[in-house]
Amino acid sequence: MNVIDSLFWRVVDELRRKGYEMIQSPYPEDEIFFEAPRNSGYDLIRLYRKDVNFRQEIVRDIEEQTYRIDQLREAMRKRSLHLLQLQFTTDVPVDDWEDLNGHPQKEKKVTVTPVLLSADALQNDVNELQKWLNTSLTVDVEEAKRDTLEDTMQLKMNVLRAFHDQEKQRERERAVFQNGRPIFTYLLIAVQVVMFLLLELSGGSTNTATLTAFGAKNNALILDGEWWRLITPMFLHIGLTHLLFNTFALWSVGAAVERIYGSGRFLLIYLISGIFGSIASFVFNTAIAAGASGAIFGCLGALLYLAISNRKLFFRTMGTNIIVIILINLGIGFTVSGIDNAGHLGGLVGGFFTALAVRLPKQVQPVKMLLASAVLLLIGGFGLYTGFHSDDQKEAAAVSEAASLFDEKNYNEASKRLEEYVHEKDASAEALHIYALSEAQQGRLDKAIQFLQKSLEKDPDEPNKLYHLSLLFVEKGDTAKAEELLEKALKQDPQNDQFLKLKQYIENSQTR
Repeated sequence: MNVIDSLFWRVVDELRRKGYEMIQSPYPEDEIFFEAPRNSGYDLIRLYRKDVNFRQEIVRDIEEQTYRIDQLREAMRKRSLHLLQLQFTTDVPVDDWEDLNGHPQKEKKVTVTPVLLSADALQNDVNELQKWLNTSLTVDVEEAKRDTLEDTMQLKMNVLRAFHDQEKQRERERAVFQNGRPIFTYLLIAVQVVMFLLLELSGGSTNTATLTAFGAKNNALILDGEWWRLITPMFLHIGLTHLLFNTFALWSVGAAVERIYGSGRFLLIYLISGIFGSIASFVFNTAIAAGASGAIFGCLGALLYLAISNRKLFFRTMGTNIIVIILINLGIGFTVSGIDNAGHLGGLVGGFFTALAVRLPKQVQPVKMLLASAVLLLIGGFGLYTGFHSDDQKEAAAVSEAASLFDEKNYNEASKRLEEYVHEKDASAEALHIYALSEAQQGRLDKAIQFLQKSLEKDPDEPNKLYHLSLLFVEKGDTAKAEELLEKALKQDPQNDQFLKLKQYIENSQTR
């Protein structure tokens, strides 16, 4: 061995310490492949220790590497690959070779840039090497010159041992993703599709009555004892877009969780997360809701637990992507109306603590699992207690029931259902609105006007309430007041046919 051997292994060792990822076991031992950093302009770096005497040897090696890299490109499903080939040699070829050195050689979808690094050039300085690697090096050329054969052999063995340990670590990481096949993931997707088709055939997946009949989350019915509505919503979807989005998310994220945690643990994480999403929606959202979003966010929560238990594996494999997915979905939830963000966050929390309770396979820690299970029960229990004992929930349930009674033209019962709430100072605008309309249908116009005005105080620019109040003043014969209110409604919704017809009616009545 000589100085070029020592320099070769010193450079390999420094790149390894800098965090360059080896992508192939060093066999033969004088050839090392690294994944190139993003800012390098290359995809792969090959460090190769072999003396070269003639130009044709370089050409032949380029051809061999082009073939090998093209096979690798196909296996990696890459559109193209660029290899930087750094060959360490004692002497340069005796014939012309400079036209190849540093010049990219492209063959179809593979580019190989060969660089010959001779002992004479490297013994002066390593600037040439730093230029091609686009990184600073602390390789001490003088120390390399002083290295004995034993020193170089020891360095080589240390580097190969480190690569061997790295390969073992990768095998352990790959094993994490082989704890189960995504059986339940595909089964759940099938259930979602079947339920969607049933909804469409039974009146439509966007029809409130159909959704309610099939088990959508309805706070009023949950308060009446239909507890299963905390489970069934995760299998229903509102519209084709909702189904497609959640099905894709389940196929990508759910399958990863099932492979990591195993099928049994995955199913527990999915179901408990879906229930936690429903509980959070029950507490914070009075609207009818359905969808697997809570359960899918629970899968994301389970992956966040992986980030805590094995940070290196998480960020090396999926970390950035998962965090981006969570932030994008939460951002959409906070900025787009109609999205049940409470359900998303509830599922995320449920998934994280369920993963904490069930743990990864071969990671059994009874005390921590028991504590996580206790926290899970406490959070779920507190959410249920809050939902069932909240005055806002009770009023929301009454409003929902009164709205159904009103649609059924049972106006007297609708009024009775809201009677205890509308006289409270903090009565909701919706409760006051439905109560006023129910009173109007029973001929109590003055009372209806009084409560509709109270509703407008809480929601002054709602065009439908302005329209309804305008109708009541028409009934009372006060067309001036009716016209004033209708003008406000038309400012909010100028193309509304009902509003325009009422305006025409008022104008006609004023000209008589």
